[in-house]
Amino acid sequence: MRLLYGLVFFPLYLGWVGYRAFIKKDLKQHKNDFYALTFFISVWLLIYYWIFF
Repeated sequence: MRLLYGLVFFPLYLGWVGYRAFIKKDLKQHKNDFYALTFFISVWLLIYYWIFF
């Protein structure tokens, strides 16, 4: 069940990035959040890769 959390957070992350980049147009002001979330998603993707492939 915990592995499914990553599948939920990935679309939320893409939604947040899209919202900040295209609607609010202030993604540059949130670089630290962007980098931290990108690192978090990357780690989840590596975990999925190691488990399922």
